[in-house]
Amino acid sequence: MKFVVLAGIFLVLPGACAPVAPYCASWPEGATPVYLVDRGWHTEIGIPARALDGPLGVYRGIFPGAATIMFSYGKKTFFTAPASSVQEYLIGPFPGPAVIQAIGLTTTPPDAYDAERIIVLPISDEGVRRLSAFIWNDLAVRAGSPRLIAVRHHPDSLFYAARSPYNLMHTCNGWVADALRAAQVPISARGVVFAGQVMARGARAERRMCSASDDARHALTLLFRDRCRICSVE
Repeated sequence: MKFVVLAGIFLVLPGACAPVAPYCASWPEGATPVYLVDRGWHTEIGIPARALDGPLGVYRGIFPGAATIMFSYGKKTFFTAPASSVQEYLIGPFPGPAVIQAIGLTTTPPDAYDAERIIVLPISDEGVRRLSAFIWNDLAVRAGSPRLIAVRHHPDSLFYAARSPYNLMHTCNGWVADALRAAQVPISARGVVFAGQVMARGARAERRMCSASDDARHALTLLFRDRCRICSVE
C-alpha cells in the first residue's frame, strides 16, 4: 500500500512548486554554466560539451556538433519504454536496474526548452571535473565505453546501463541532486523524490552561489576603492 500511495503522489505532483529560474546578476569569473532542467516528472543536468572532463568526454564523439549534453537517470523498464497504462505507472517506483539517459543538444537548454523551468548554476573547473567523474563512475562500462542498451527518438536519446540500482531512496531526482552535490553545489538529496523538490533546492543553491560571488566582487570593489583613496591622499 505504501508503494501505491507513493506512486499516486508521484503522478499527481511531478513538478509541483517548480520555481521560475533565477540567474546570477554577475557571473562568477571562470565559472561554467551547468543547467538544471525541470522536465515535468523528472529533472536533467545539462553540461556544455566542451566542458566534459576525463573519460566522459567520449560524448563529444557520440554527439558530434552538440553544444550541450543532457544527462538524467531512471528505472530501466520505466525510462526506456514510457508507461502506457495506470498499472505500469504504479509499478514504476519499485526497485530495479537503472539507466542513464544522454541527449545531445545543438544549442543551450534555455533555447531548447522552457527557460522558466531552467536554473543555471555557476560551476568551477573543479566542480565540473567532479560532476563528470560522478556521471562516468555510475555508467556501466564495457571495453572502455559506456554500455548502450536502448535508443529512443523524439527527442533522440541514448540509454546506458547504470551501475547503481533504482529504488525509492535513490530516484531519478535524487540522482540529479547527488550529481550536483558532487559538483560542489550546496544542495542535499535527502528526502528528494519529486522534480519540484530538486528545482526548489537548486534555486536556493543558485542564490547562495551567486550571492557569494556578488559578495566577493563587492569586497574587491571596496578594497580597490580604499586603495585608490590612500593613493590620492599620498
